[in-house]
Amino acid sequence: MQYPNVLVLTDFSKDSDEAVKTAVDFAKKYNSRLTILNVVRDTHNLTYVLSDSEYHNLERKLEKHAEEQFDKMEAAIPELAEIGFKRKIRKGTPYISCLYEIENGNYDLVFAGSHGKSDLKKVVMGSTAEKVLRRSPISVFVTRR
Repeated sequence: MQYPNVLVLTDFSKDSDEAVKTAVDFAKKYNSRLTILNVVRDTHNLTYVLSDSEYHNLERKLEKHAEEQFDKMEAAIPELAEIGFKRKIRKGTPYISCLYEIENGNYDLVFAGSHGKSDLKKVVMGSTAEKVLRRSPISVFVTRR
């Protein structure tokens, strides 16, 4: 089997870090290219309560935070630098943005952590992972910590 393009979904939680580590090991074994996707939640509904400048400032802060989290992840998982990876940040509803990336990114396999940062833990898996798993047109490998 060949998996030249692999997508990893992250919200920078411990569970998604496990998915990244597993994907790194997989990429080493199968000589795959990794793209790691983080989705920044859509804040468009805040335009009703924030001024334009406050809203754009918030968006910049969220993007900066995501970039800082990518830097921390790369420092915590040094193997990422060895194999190289592409960072991708999307805005929107997490599962919808993930599915859009999967459908349009020419990927062969997706890795996702079973639970994310939400305090609401479902019995089997988190809601984003579950929705992606159910709707993805390609195989999804869900990791557990």
